[in-house]
Amino acid sequence: MGVAPAGVQSPETGHHHLIIDGDLPPKGLAIPANETYKHFGKGQTETTIELSKGTHTLQLILGDYQHIPHEPMIHSDKMTITVK
Repeated sequence: MGVAPAGVQSPETGHHHLIIDGDLPPKGLAIPANETYKHFGKGQTETTIELSKGTHTLQLILGDYQHIPHEPMIHSDKMTITVK
């Protein structure tokens, strides 16, 4: 898969969404844009985030040009981190 900005319809591409302390979104629906689901609609492949102290989960999912998860979903494993 390649990376393309939101709104750019191109085969086998999408853009990243970072899920913070949440679960994978429902299949077939646009990925929400809120504090749990961070959109990287310009095609970004890196960022810096600040999280509160404590335990958090992080997971990436690739969405298409309309922010809809691919079928089958293309996502990372969920990881657990601790911020001190």
